[in-house]
Amino acid sequence: MEARHVNAFIEATLETFQSMCGVTFHRKGAIRKVDGEIVDTDELLGIVGLSGDVRGAVMLTTELEIGRKLVSKFLMEDINEINCDLMDAWGELVNILAGAADAKIEELKVELALPSVVYGRNAKFYAKAGNPFVIIPMEIKGGGTFSLGVSMEIPKNKAAKR
Repeated sequence: MEARHVNAFIEATLETFQSMCGVTFHRKGAIRKVDGEIVDTDELLGIVGLSGDVRGAVMLTTELEIGRKLVSKFLMEDINEINCDLMDAWGELVNILAGAADAKIEELKVELALPSVVYGRNAKFYAKAGNPFVIIPMEIKGGGTFSLGVSMEIPKNKAAKR
């Protein structure tokens, strides 16, 4: 995974959160690379699989309260409970940012799977060995944190064509 590809996802997340939720953020803490590990997530996790010229996924994870605030801004209505609107909108935010990142990575054809959203305390995911995730912790201006995770492997036969 190249730094410019990760940067495309960071830029797409910034643009999506600014335009869709009216918030800005900055990186907070060290970027982690997880490979062959079980990783803790926050309460709300959205993930979209990537295929085509790449194999991987992009994910957003945050505490429930922060997710509700972001989704409320995105939908322009208060979301005060865990419901389908919250889950659908969190998945759509991940889908939008993944699509925006795909547009920035012009040399590769990236196809997006349908987003999946998980809610739960003490949730974990497995970062498969050989296809690492880069986890970027973020802090929202005005309060709150989230993490962006990107895993993008370019198969050898695709990398040779570039």
